[in-house]
Amino acid sequence: MPGLTYPFVFECESCGTEATVTRAEARDLYPNPDSLTAVDEVLGQKKGWTQSRAGAYCPDCTEERD
Repeated sequence: MPGLTYPFVFECESCGTEATVTRAEARDLYPNPDSLTAVDEVLGQKKGWTQSRAGAYCPDCTEERD
């Protein structure tokens, strides 16, 4: 089974800031870097972003939404 294609680049829905998730980051944080869960875990735990149905939000915009 082929793995995910890294890197993943996320853009904040509010301000346009970008965050990149690499395979090495996913491998360090999650047992299976070929899982989309690994990408989500890095984005949330390591980079401090939040996700919703509307998209992903950087830490600055997450604070504004709270």
